[in-house]
Amino acid sequence: MEELEGQNPGGAGLVFAAHNNHTPHCGLPPRVRNIDNPRLYYGYFENRFGEQFVFVFDPTTKTGTISGGDLDWGEPKTFTLWLGAEALSATRTLADQIVRQGSAETSRLPIIDAALALGRLTGLTGKDEIIWLRACLKACVTSPELPE
Repeated sequence: MEELEGQNPGGAGLVFAAHNNHTPHCGLPPRVRNIDNPRLYYGYFENRFGEQFVFVFDPTTKTGTISGGDLDWGEPKTFTLWLGAEALSATRTLADQIVRQGSAETSRLPIIDAALALGRLTGLTGKDEIIWLRACLKACVTSPELPE
């Protein structure tokens, strides 16, 4: 495929680039370019500790991947919206059990939504990581498809 004007890695058309902050034992980071498949949704997140994550979602197949240095760059976590809905149901069931047991901690339960369930599936558990996942899901999935 012929490269589009201004789309080469160092070209004027570049909007964003990130260097890998992780050590070599975390594997090679993904090489993600939105010109490789323009119909996909791409998201990037780096927290205050320098941990980096990449979110890629295909709205046609309803599948995606999440990669991160701390998750092993070379082994992206794959998910589907169906799997996310299943994890959401399981997360809500667990939260209901905690509430039924009368735990004094029930007021500290997080919002149980698709982003929290996806975080459980993929290994992203930090509050800032879940907020980022929530934003990615809202941006790439229409509301009737995304379980609340």
